[in-house]
Amino acid sequence: MSKKDKLKKQSQKQLEARKQAQRDEASERASAGESKAAKKLRRQAKRLNSTVTTVLKVLMCIPFLWSGLYYGGIFIVGISMGQMTDVPGRIAAFLAIGSALCLAGIVFAFLSKYIVQFILVAAGTAFFMSGASYIVNKAQERITDGRGLTEEQQGLASRWRWGLYPILVLTAISAVLLGINIVRRILKKRRKQRELDNAPVKSIVEE
Repeated sequence: MSKKDKLKKQSQKQLEARKQAQRDEASERASAGESKAAKKLRRQAKRLNSTVTTVLKVLMCIPFLWSGLYYGGIFIVGISMGQMTDVPGRIAAFLAIGSALCLAGIVFAFLSKYIVQFILVAAGTAFFMSGASYIVNKAQERITDGRGLTEEQQGLASRWRWGLYPILVLTAISAVLLGINIVRRILKKRRKQRELDNAPVKSIVEE
């Protein structure tokens, strides 16, 4: 092979190497751009999730304050002081235990302990509703029997139902928080798996 052919071949190799380097650089830039876009989307999704969960945590306080604290407190005091003679003392205990567990659940929700908060809220609601349903049923029995109730007292069952039963909304919100957390964990696990799958593998030839 002549010197001229050798130079020509070498020049072609250099040209191909330069073109390949340019293609590799363009590919890296595109990959970096996609990575930045993906990171931006993840940050936006994280902020949105944080905002949604914060709003839900605040909303949890409303049914608790209305049912667990206000109405629950009224009945706990009333039963304990003997103002409701046909309601046993254990009903006040159910309401108190339920309210305490729900309050603990809300605290854990604000600490982002979503599994614990759901267990506490669900258990608290079960205790609270045991007492609340007993009270409402007793009021309904009085209305059915017509035991000398005034016209205002005829609506006691309905009014107490609206006062005590909204505690169920707290459980619903707690379940939504748990669901969001589970979905977030699954998506995070899948993202990590994709990153592992797409990670560059060291060439055996290089070793």
